[in-house]
Amino acid sequence: MINNIETQRETAKLGLQTFFMNVENNFHDRISDEGIHIFEEKIIDAKTKKRSHEFEREDYPDSIMEIYFIEQELKAISEMKVLYAYKHFENKLKFLLSAAYGASKSKMFKWEFVIEFLKEKNIDIKNINCYAEINELRNLNNCIKHSDDIRNDSRVMPIKEFKNKRFILYRDILAFYKRIENAPSAFLSSLSDYIYKDLYVFDEKRIDQEAEKIALRMTEREASILIEKLKKKY
Repeated sequence: MINNIETQRETAKLGLQTFFMNVENNFHDRISDEGIHIFEEKIIDAKTKKRSHEFEREDYPDSIMEIYFIEQELKAISEMKVLYAYKHFENKLKFLLSAAYGASKSKMFKWEFVIEFLKEKNIDIKNINCYAEINELRNLNNCIKHSDDIRNDSRVMPIKEFKNKRFILYRDILAFYKRIENAPSAFLSSLSDYIYKDLYVFDEKRIDQEAEKIALRMTEREASILIEKLKKKY
Protein backbone atom coordinates (compact mmCIF):
# COMPACT_ATOMS: atom_id res chain seq x y z
CA MET A 1 0.00 0.00 0.00
CA ILE A 2 2.78 2.41 0.96
CA ASN A 3 4.72 1.88 -2.25
CA ASN A 4 1.53 2.03 -4.30
CA ILE A 5 0.50 5.43 -2.90
CA GLU A 6 4.00 6.84 -3.25
CA THR A 7 4.24 5.56 -6.82
CA GLN A 8 0.89 7.10 -7.73
CA ARG A 9 1.84 10.44 -6.19
CA GLU A 10 5.27 10.62 -7.82
CA THR A 11 3.90 9.49 -11.19
CA ALA A 12 1.24 12.21 -11.09
CA LYS A 13 3.84 14.81 -10.11
CA LEU A 14 6.13 13.75 -12.95
CA GLY A 15 3.22 13.95 -15.38
CA LEU A 16 2.60 17.58 -14.45
CA GLN A 17 6.29 18.45 -14.60
CA THR A 18 6.67 17.04 -18.12
CA PHE A 19 3.22 17.80 -19.55
CA PHE A 20 4.47 20.77 -21.59
CA MET A 21 6.76 18.44 -23.56
CA ASN A 22 3.71 16.94 -25.29
CA VAL A 23 1.92 20.10 -26.41
CA GLU A 24 3.83 21.03 -29.55
CA ASN A 25 1.78 21.65 -32.70
CA ASN A 26 4.07 21.04 -35.67
CA PHE A 27 2.21 18.57 -37.89
CA HIS A 28 -0.55 20.90 -39.08
CA ASP A 29 1.87 23.83 -39.37
CA ARG A 30 4.06 21.88 -41.76
CA ILE A 31 1.13 20.95 -44.01
CA SER A 32 -0.44 24.42 -44.02
CA ASP A 33 2.90 26.15 -44.59
CA GLU A 34 3.46 23.97 -47.65
CA GLY A 35 0.04 25.00 -48.95
CA ILE A 36 0.78 28.68 -48.35
CA HIS A 37 4.08 28.38 -50.22
CA ILE A 38 2.38 26.74 -53.21
CA PHE A 39 -0.33 29.41 -53.45
CA GLU A 40 2.13 32.27 -53.03
CA GLU A 41 4.16 30.86 -55.90
CA LYS A 42 0.98 30.85 -57.99
CA ILE A 43 0.43 34.53 -57.20
CA ILE A 44 3.99 35.32 -58.29
CA ASP A 45 3.42 33.41 -61.53
CA ALA A 46 0.14 35.23 -62.17
CA LYS A 47 1.71 38.64 -61.56
CA THR A 48 4.68 37.76 -63.75
CA LYS A 49 2.32 36.67 -66.49
CA LYS A 50 0.37 39.94 -66.15
CA ARG A 51 3.56 41.96 -66.69
CA SER A 52 4.81 39.80 -69.55
CA HIS A 53 4.96 41.24 -73.08
CA GLU A 54 3.29 38.08 -74.27
CA PHE A 55 0.27 38.78 -72.07
CA GLU A 56 -2.77 39.74 -74.10
CA ARG A 57 -4.86 42.71 -72.94
CA GLU A 58 -8.09 40.67 -73.00
CA ASP A 59 -6.56 38.20 -70.53
CA TYR A 60 -5.96 40.91 -67.91
CA PRO A 61 -9.31 40.49 -66.04
CA ASP A 62 -8.76 36.74 -65.83
CA SER A 63 -5.36 37.29 -64.22
CA ILE A 64 -6.82 39.71 -61.66
CA MET A 65 -9.54 37.21 -60.75
CA GLU A 66 -6.99 34.41 -60.49
CA ILE A 67 -4.93 36.41 -57.98
CA TYR A 68 -8.07 37.34 -56.03
CA PHE A 69 -9.21 33.73 -55.64
CA ILE A 70 -5.73 32.52 -54.74
CA GLU A 71 -5.58 35.15 -52.00
CA GLN A 72 -8.95 33.93 -50.73
CA GLU A 73 -7.52 30.41 -50.56
CA LEU A 74 -4.55 31.77 -48.61
CA LYS A 75 -6.88 33.54 -46.20
CA ALA A 76 -8.79 30.29 -45.68
CA ILE A 77 -5.55 28.45 -44.88
CA SER A 78 -4.44 31.18 -42.48
CA GLU A 79 -7.80 31.01 -40.71
CA MET A 80 -7.50 27.22 -40.50
CA LYS A 81 -4.14 27.63 -38.76
CA VAL A 82 -5.85 29.76 -36.11
CA LEU A 83 -8.77 27.33 -35.71
CA TYR A 84 -6.48 24.33 -35.45
CA ALA A 85 -4.14 26.08 -33.00
CA TYR A 86 -6.98 26.87 -30.62
CA LYS A 87 -8.55 23.41 -30.93
CA HIS A 88 -5.17 21.82 -30.25
CA PHE A 89 -4.75 24.08 -27.20
CA GLU A 90 -8.30 23.43 -25.99
CA ASN A 91 -7.86 19.64 -26.18
CA LYS A 92 -4.63 19.80 -24.17
CA LEU A 93 -6.19 22.13 -21.60
CA LYS A 94 -9.16 19.79 -21.10
CA PHE A 95 -6.83 16.82 -20.72
CA LEU A 96 -4.63 18.63 -18.20
CA LEU A 97 -7.51 19.73 -15.96
CA SER A 98 -9.21 16.35 -16.22
CA ALA A 99 -6.03 14.43 -15.38
CA ALA A 100 -5.07 16.72 -12.51
CA TYR A 101 -8.46 17.30 -10.90
CA GLY A 102 -10.87 14.84 -12.48
CA ALA A 103 -12.70 17.79 -14.05
CA SER A 104 -15.43 17.06 -16.58
CA LYS A 105 -14.06 17.57 -20.10
CA SER A 106 -17.54 18.34 -21.41
CA LYS A 107 -17.72 21.46 -19.22
CA MET A 108 -14.28 22.76 -20.12
CA PHE A 109 -15.25 24.03 -23.56
CA LYS A 110 -16.68 27.15 -21.88
CA TRP A 111 -13.91 29.63 -21.12
CA GLU A 112 -15.92 31.17 -18.28
CA PHE A 113 -16.14 27.77 -16.61
CA VAL A 114 -12.37 27.29 -16.90
CA ILE A 115 -11.80 30.70 -15.28
CA GLU A 116 -14.13 29.90 -12.37
CA PHE A 117 -12.76 26.38 -11.97
CA LEU A 118 -9.19 27.65 -11.66
CA LYS A 119 -10.32 30.42 -9.33
CA GLU A 120 -11.66 27.75 -6.97
CA LYS A 121 -8.12 26.34 -6.92
CA ASN A 122 -6.72 29.81 -6.11
CA ILE A 123 -5.26 30.10 -9.60
CA ASP A 124 -5.85 33.48 -11.27
CA ILE A 125 -5.90 32.77 -14.99
CA LYS A 126 -4.59 36.28 -15.75
CA ASN A 127 -1.35 35.42 -13.93
CA ILE A 128 -0.63 32.45 -16.19
CA ASN A 129 2.08 33.06 -18.79
CA CYS A 130 0.76 34.22 -22.19
CA TYR A 131 -2.80 34.63 -20.94
CA ALA A 132 -3.28 37.75 -23.11
CA GLU A 133 -2.12 35.93 -26.26
CA ILE A 134 -4.34 32.93 -25.53
CA ASN A 135 -7.31 35.20 -24.99
CA GLU A 136 -6.64 36.88 -28.35
CA LEU A 137 -6.37 33.47 -30.00
CA ARG A 138 -9.65 32.41 -28.39
CA ASN A 139 -11.44 35.57 -29.53
CA LEU A 140 -10.13 35.32 -33.10
CA ASN A 141 -11.04 31.63 -33.21
CA ASN A 142 -14.62 32.42 -32.15
CA CYS A 143 -14.81 35.32 -34.57
CA ILE A 144 -13.68 33.20 -37.53
CA LYS A 145 -16.22 30.51 -36.61
CA HIS A 146 -19.21 32.74 -35.94
CA SER A 147 -18.75 36.16 -37.56
CA ASP A 148 -19.12 37.19 -41.18
CA ASP A 149 -17.00 40.31 -40.74
CA ILE A 150 -13.78 39.83 -38.78
CA ARG A 151 -12.59 43.40 -39.31
CA ASN A 152 -15.59 44.96 -37.56
CA ASP A 153 -15.88 42.43 -34.76
CA SER A 154 -15.19 44.12 -31.41
CA ARG A 155 -13.52 40.99 -30.08
CA VAL A 156 -10.57 41.29 -32.45
CA MET A 157 -10.35 45.04 -33.01
CA PRO A 158 -7.75 45.43 -30.20
CA ILE A 159 -5.42 42.85 -31.79
CA LYS A 160 -2.42 44.87 -32.97
CA GLU A 161 -2.08 43.11 -36.34
CA PHE A 162 -5.65 44.15 -37.21
CA LYS A 163 -5.79 47.68 -35.80
CA ASN A 164 -6.76 50.46 -38.22
CA LYS A 165 -6.91 48.03 -41.14
CA ARG A 166 -9.50 48.63 -43.86
CA PHE A 167 -9.18 44.99 -44.84
CA ILE A 168 -7.76 42.00 -42.99
CA LEU A 169 -5.58 40.05 -45.38
CA TYR A 170 -4.12 36.59 -44.99
CA ARG A 171 -0.74 38.15 -44.21
CA ASP A 172 -2.26 39.94 -41.21
CA ILE A 173 -3.66 36.67 -39.85
CA LEU A 174 -0.34 34.91 -40.43
CA ALA A 175 1.50 37.76 -38.67
CA PHE A 176 -0.82 37.31 -35.68
CA TYR A 177 -0.29 33.55 -35.74
CA LYS A 178 3.47 33.94 -35.88
CA ARG A 179 3.39 36.18 -32.81
CA ILE A 180 1.28 33.81 -30.68
CA GLU A 181 2.25 30.39 -32.03
CA ASN A 182 4.30 29.51 -28.93
CA ALA A 183 1.72 30.91 -26.49
CA PRO A 184 -0.29 27.68 -26.06
CA SER A 185 2.72 25.65 -24.91
CA ALA A 186 3.91 28.49 -22.65
CA PHE A 187 0.44 28.86 -21.13
CA LEU A 188 0.02 25.13 -20.49
CA SER A 189 3.52 24.83 -19.04
CA SER A 190 2.83 27.73 -16.68
CA LEU A 191 -0.57 26.32 -15.73
CA SER A 192 1.05 22.95 -14.99
CA ASP A 193 3.35 24.71 -12.53
CA TYR A 194 0.41 26.36 -10.78
CA ILE A 195 -1.45 23.04 -10.57
CA TYR A 196 1.65 21.32 -9.21
CA LYS A 197 1.90 23.90 -6.43
CA ASP A 198 -1.80 23.54 -5.66
CA LEU A 199 -1.69 19.76 -5.44
CA TYR A 200 1.75 18.95 -4.07
CA VAL A 201 3.41 21.91 -2.33
CA PHE A 202 2.61 22.13 1.38
CA ASP A 203 4.61 24.62 3.41
CA GLU A 204 4.00 25.11 7.14
CA LYS A 205 1.48 27.90 6.57
CA ARG A 206 -0.61 25.80 4.21
CA ILE A 207 -0.45 22.75 6.45
CA ASP A 208 -1.69 24.91 9.32
CA GLN A 209 -4.56 26.14 7.15
CA GLU A 210 -5.53 22.58 6.23
CA ALA A 211 -5.36 21.56 9.89
CA GLU A 212 -7.62 24.50 10.77
CA LYS A 213 -10.22 23.39 8.22
CA ILE A 214 -10.23 19.85 9.59
CA ALA A 215 -10.37 21.01 13.21
CA LEU A 216 -13.48 23.07 12.44
CA ARG A 217 -15.24 19.97 11.10
CA MET A 218 -13.96 17.03 13.17
CA THR A 219 -14.16 16.09 16.81
CA GLU A 220 -10.92 15.30 18.64
CA ARG A 221 -11.70 11.58 18.44
CA GLU A 222 -12.32 11.74 14.69
CA ALA A 223 -9.13 13.74 14.17
CA SER A 224 -7.14 11.15 16.14
CA ILE A 225 -8.49 8.38 13.92
CA LEU A 226 -7.58 10.41 10.81
CA ILE A 227 -4.04 10.98 12.10
CA GLU A 228 -3.54 7.25 12.70
CA LYS A 229 -4.87 6.36 9.26
CA LEU A 230 -2.61 8.96 7.62
CA LYS A 231 0.43 7.53 9.42
CA LYS A 232 -0.37 4.08 8.04
CA LYS A 233 -0.29 5.46 4.49
CA TYR A 234 3.41 6.40 4.81
